[in-house]
Amino acid sequence: MAYKKGQRYERGQALFYEGNSCDAHYLLCSGSLKLVQSSQTGQQQILEVCSPGNWVDKGGGFSSNRHAVSAVALERSELSLFSREDFSVILKSDPSLSRALISVLSREVEKGRERSSQLLFKSALERLAQTLLDLARHHGISEDGVRVIKIALKREELAEMVGVTQETVVRLLTFLRKEQIIRLNGRDICILDEARLSRIKK
Repeated sequence: MAYKKGQRYERGQALFYEGNSCDAHYLLCSGSLKLVQSSQTGQQQILEVCSPGNWVDKGGGFSSNRHAVSAVALERSELSLFSREDFSVILKSDPSLSRALISVLSREVEKGRERSSQLLFKSALERLAQTLLDLARHHGISEDGVRVIKIALKREELAEMVGVTQETVVRLLTFLRKEQIIRLNGRDICILDEARLSRIKK
């Protein structure tokens, strides 16, 4: 099996862009990436923040020949690249991997439905609460009994995840801080009261 391991990207570097030909599968080994999709008017939304162990743009890699999103490094990141041909051989030789992949892709479909539902039916504050809880679960660390989101997200990027303007996300973060639900330390966000944040996101 031929594969390329250890390809590195610095913060801000793009692995690929939306619409690019998809000729490989990407496995994130270290660091973090954001998957971004653009509207016809040029607005951007971050659909997902990938952590180590994630396959990047699973939909583009398995269901089409072009990437459905752009992938950009949020910090220094290292990935392994598998050619489509090599990965096809792996799947055929290991039925358990094929079943696991079907499960992963099914969860991706469900996540897409949840995102659509949130944009349609949830307020900006509810979406922010859900986003912070998701980031804390996947990218947070415990410090002195507090869950801290250490990923290097700019406020603009957080706004793109929630689907609001940067001004709105700053105002909502200030509200949560005044309510002592979170604490802000530069770009780090500390979850002080996870129970109240969970009640907000409903």
